[in-house]
Parts: sequence; structure tokens; C-alpha cells
Amino acid sequence: MPKTILHDSHKEHLLVLVDLGRTTGKGHRFTCDGCRCPGAGPRYRCSGCDFDLHELCATAPGTASFSFHGQHPLAFEPEVAVDYGRGPCRRCDICDTAIRGMHYRCRPCGFEVHPVCSQLPGAAISPLHPEHLVMLTAGAPQGCKRCGADCGVWRYRCGLCEFNLHPRCLLGTDQTPLHIPNSN
Repeated sequence: MPKTILHDSHKEHLLVLVDLGRTTGKGHRFTCDGCRCPGAGPRYRCSGCDFDLHELCATAPGTASFSFHGQHPLAFEPEVAVDYGRGPCRRCDICDTAIRGMHYRCRPCGFEVHPVCSQLPGAAISPLHPEHLVMLTAGAPQGCKRCGADCGVWRYRCGLCEFNLHPRCLLGTDQTPLHIPNSN
């Protein structure tokens, strides 16, 4: 990753790649000024303006393909249309929270996803269900085994055991959109 970039969303100054860690102390957590989602760890930052971008938002390709939406490539949208009077009019199809900024969108079918949600693995192991892999799948709402609330369309599921988890519950955070753990 380059140490400094000039980004279209903040043309006034260079953004510097910084990593303040992932702890919960002040200054470590941030809200990305691109996608408007929570973040922690590495980011591109303009300290003078208190402007932050997730690494992914700062370096997102114009189009991308994801395993959970293989029908069409998704286009990176730098902004979101706002329905004035009602707020954001789009929701992430993965975490079901409002899209307020940069996001990926499938123009032919309307599928939309936060950049951080687009990084979810297709399969994972949950400490709550270590005997089988859980797969990121879509389906009718089902109860989440961690929090008890209905999972929306997308969830991690073990089809053998009918075990379901919200993506945020698999990752151990109640905040959405999701914080994707660093694989290092």
C-alpha cells in the first residue's frame, strides 16, 4: 500500500496511511468519511481535517466480483443518493443497515453492499459451532443462535445443523456495518 495518496473524496490534502491499532481507546476507532461505516486499525488519514478512509475505501477498484454475488460485477459508487426528508434510501444487502456513502452496487439487479461487508469470507468457523463450517448464504429469515433475532436474507449457516448466525454475530461485534478482522 502506498504511504500517501491523493483521493477524490478529499482533494485538499494528501492522506497518510496510519495504523493506530485496534484497541478501544480514544483515537483508535473512527468513522470512515467515505462509506460512513465504523472502522479500527489501518486507514488513510488527514490529521489536519480529521478525515479518515478505510484502506479499502481509499483503494477500491472501479469494479469488483464477489463470491456471494457472482451473477454480475459490482461497480464502486463514490456517493449515495439521498431521498431528502427520509434520509438514505439504500440498505446494504448483507448487514441490512443504511448505506450513507461509498458502496458497491450491481446495476443490473440492484444488489448493494458496504465495502467492509464485501470483504466477508464465504466460509468460516464459529466458536459457537466448531464442528462444521458455516457458509455465507441467503435465504428466508431464521433465528440467530448468538443473539436470537432473525437473521435477514444473508447469514452464516450450517445446513447440516440448521445453525444460523448474523455476520456481525460471527465476528463478535454488535456494531454494523461489520469490522472485518485483519488476517495477520
